Formats: sequence, C-alpha cells, structure tokens
Amino acid sequence: MRESFPDDLDKPKPGNRLRLRYRHKVLLQRRVWPFAWPIFLELFCVVLMGIISTVLVSHLGAAQIAAVGITDGVTWIIISVLTATALGGSVVIAQSFGRVDRKTALDGAGQVMKLAMMVALVALISILFFAHLILGVVAYGAEQNVIDMGEMYLKVVALGYPALAITLAGSGVLRAVGNSRLPAMSNIIMSVLDLVISYPLIYGFVDIGIGSWQGLGLLGSALGITLARWVGAAIILHCLATNSTMQVGWSQYFSRFNRETLFDILSVGVPASVESLMFNLGKLLTQVMVAGMGTVAMAGNVVTFSIVLLLNIPGNTLAMTSTILVGQRLGQDSTRKAYQEMKLIFWAATGLMTLLALVFMVGADFAARLYTSDERVIEVVKDLVRINAVMTPVWAASFVLPAAFKGAKDAKYTMWTAIASMWGCRVVLGYLLGIYFDLNVYGVWLGMFADWWVRGAIYYYRLIHRGWLKVYYRKKARQQAISAA
Repeated sequence: MRESFPDDLDKPKPGNRLRLRYRHKVLLQRRVWPFAWPIFLELFCVVLMGIISTVLVSHLGAAQIAAVGITDGVTWIIISVLTATALGGSVVIAQSFGRVDRKTALDGAGQVMKLAMMVALVALISILFFAHLILGVVAYGAEQNVIDMGEMYLKVVALGYPALAITLAGSGVLRAVGNSRLPAMSNIIMSVLDLVISYPLIYGFVDIGIGSWQGLGLLGSALGITLARWVGAAIILHCLATNSTMQVGWSQYFSRFNRETLFDILSVGVPASVESLMFNLGKLLTQVMVAGMGTVAMAGNVVTFSIVLLLNIPGNTLAMTSTILVGQRLGQDSTRKAYQEMKLIFWAATGLMTLLALVFMVGADFAARLYTSDERVIEVVKDLVRINAVMTPVWAASFVLPAAFKGAKDAKYTMWTAIASMWGCRVVLGYLLGIYFDLNVYGVWLGMFADWWVRGAIYYYRLIHRGWLKVYYRKKARQQAISAA
C-alpha cells in the first residue's frame, strides 16, 4: 500500500501552521542537525585545510598556483566519479537500513568498496601513462613550465587515488547507517595531517629553525596530500571493521558481486557518475578557456574557487544529509516525511548560504589577500567573489535538491538536466560571453551562474510537482516484482 500523499500538503490549514512549524523545528533539532553537524565540521576542516594548502602553494608563485589549478580539474573528475559511485552505495544501504534489511546493506557495503577501488585503479594507471597528453588538452594555451609542473604534481597525487576511493566509499557506508561522526573524525585527521606533512615538505626546515633543508616546493605539496590520504584510508577501514551499527569485515571485500544489489548501486551510481563526468568535463573546457586568458586570469580563477568552496560548505553539508535522510525515510516507505525533510533541508540551505554570501561580499578583499600579494590577481578575485555572492541564493536549488532526489533513486533526471544545462549555459554561453564578447574570465563565470539558474528552476519544479516520487514508486514496484519472482 502506498502512503497517501495529498496534493494540499504544501498548503496547511491556518490552524495547522503553528503545529507544522513546531514539527519542522523538531526535525531540525532531532534528525537533521545531529546528522549534519559532523558533516559540516568535516567539510569545514577539509576545505579549510585545502585553502591553507592553496595558500602555501600560492606563495611559491603564480605559475605554481596555475599548475595546481590545471591538475585540480583532472583530480576533481576522478573525485566526482568516485563520489558518485559511493553515492549509489549510500542510497542502497540507507534504504536497506531504513527497512531493517541488514543483509542487503552489508552486501552493498562490500560491493561499493570494490567498485570504487576498481575505478581508482583505472584512473591511476591512466594518469601515470597519459598525464602529459591529458594536461596538454586541459591546459591548452598555458605556458610550458606550468604544464610540466602540473604533470609532476598530478602523477604524485594520483598515487593516492586508491586511498581516496576507500575514504569516499567507506565514509558513504558509515553515513548511510546513520554514523556521520566517524567519517568526520577520519577526514579531519587526514586534513590536519596533510597540513602538518606538507608544510615542511614544501618549505623545508629552515623556517622552523631546524636544519638547512630548503624543501621540495610543489612536489612536497603533492607528497603531503598523498601520504595523508593513505592514513585516512587506514582509519576508515578500521572504523568499518569496528563500527557497532554494521561491521564490514575483510570477507565482504572479497565476496562475489550480487547481481541485484549491484544493479541497484549502478542504477544510481552510473547516472550520477555520467552527470559528474560530463559536468566536470564542461568545467575543464571552461578552464581551457580561462587558461588562454593568461596567468593572472588562471590564478584569479583558482583562488576564487578555493574561497567559494568555503561559502558552499553549508550547502554541501545539507546536500549530503538530504541524500541519506531521504533514502532512509523512503526505505521506511514514509513518503510524507521524506518530502517534508527534503523541503526543510532545501530552505535551510538557501537561508544559510544567503547569509554567508553577505559576509563574503564584505570580506572579499581580505580573503583575496590571504592568497596572494599580486594586485592584478586580487582585483580579479574580489570581483568574482562579489558576483558569486549575489548569485548564491539560487545555489541550493541547483545542488541540494538533486542530491535529495538521488536519495529517491531519481538519478537519471538529474543527470540529463545537469548535462543539458551545463553544456548549454556554462560551456556555450561561457564561451560566447568570455571569448566572443571579450568579457574574459568574468564572462566564463556569468555562464556558470546562468547554469545555476536554469537547473535551479527545473529542479524546484520537480520538487513541488513530485516527479521524484513517481520514480521511487516505479523502482519500488520493480524490486517487489523481482523479489516475488
């Protein structure tokens, strides 16, 4: 039996509004906040450490910033595919956990870990053999010394891809069973280690008064990231093996793939991977556009993205939260509560990010000067941060809502929407504004903001007309038919 889902759910009677507000307050305090705050702390620490790492590299010079920028585009493609794979496992595990099906949840945990590792190994081998070719395309028009430094940096960072796969997939498993604290602890330790290891490897021991070693420069940064990721992977494996809610032992990693569970994981993971892959390929194309605009534009672009990551933390936190909580509610077949939590999380993300955007508008100059003393780069960063802040209120509709839809396994719709909007607005419009109309890096960013608005409008329409719920019922009926057979 389907749970009733009345059309007037969004329009409570006047006498029920106070009760509804109280229920929302209780949801925030007892369900959303306890799950979200460790994720927020984790993302804040990870992003902060990433910003500090970028600051450390930025003091080596604009060329080094640009080198990290061109490689980050490639690494983010790998991370996005790994994250999408982990997401597929998280949704399957969350829904299984919601309906108290521990066997399927445990089976999904082992399979998603194996899938993520396979993806990481393919990525590692590809980078080791084809890094120069890849960067030649990604950074077309960039100076040769920037490409050479980027190739060295990328190959070392790629050695940590298998560790990253373990961390992302394992963290997804833990969150799916309701434990967001252990992944937070692991990622915070990993981020702090990255900073502690990277600083002496980059600058040596001279600055801290120990010895005369001058450090490894950009190579030291890459080594620090890679070593820290392997430590984080070891912690996650230990957490999975000792977690009281659901222990994932070594036997799960070496068991055979279960066809039905694998199909469920891939039904979310493949569309999410394709979406992320096409999305990040589009971002790489815009990066190619920026690379041809000069080192100042490239450096300004990299620094601004680093700053904006901090602004996006509340939104990313609630996006991750919505996927798991919606998945668990639908696993319990509680569609009404899933819808209420989806809306509540969306509006909370919109409000928080809008408030933060006002702070960033005021502090744009201060933030830019933390990264560089080059006045030309600072001016670019200030302008981009302020324009970004104005556009921030629509961000949650573009990124939090699709994350919630994926909790209902509505991944294909978000995939096609993201691809069409990304390539139509961010790539084509970004090219027209940035290059054809000669607006430089500002035109590229305006194309990105147009992408936000288009996707946000489409996703909001799907939220209020509940197209994602039809997908949930259709997939639920299919699963019941398979089980009956």
